[in-house]
Amino acid sequence: MIKKFFSKNISNKQASDSGMAFVLILLLIGFFTKNYLYYQIAIPALILNMIYPRFFYLFAIVWLGISELMGAIVSKVLLTIIYVLLVIPVGLYRRIIGKDSLRLKDFKNERTSVMIDRDYKFSSQDIEKPY
Repeated sequence: MIKKFFSKNISNKQASDSGMAFVLILLLIGFFTKNYLYYQIAIPALILNMIYPRFFYLFAIVWLGISELMGAIVSKVLLTIIYVLLVIPVGLYRRIIGKDSLRLKDFKNERTSVMIDRDYKFSSQDIEKPY
């Protein structure tokens, strides 16, 4: 399953972008550690990236694979957190106060439809100012 995230079909543009990310990582490490060696590695890496971006092919496979994998995991985690923190409490609150906007309790209990009949003729003003 993890193999699908690490694609071997890397274009020159993707390899170049990954090379730029590599250079940025080196520059950030050099900035935060105050180690001049990372700047000395970043400059030739940037020149190599501009001349021959396919040099970063293997790094691109790993870099893009990790980003795809993280995107698949983090999106599900964030959506779960949002669901647990927002949707469940709102649903429980609405159930506690007895709110039934969809009239689900009346559904199948009545012979008539629970749908609201709207007999309204729309005019041009409704379209011009919908709110």
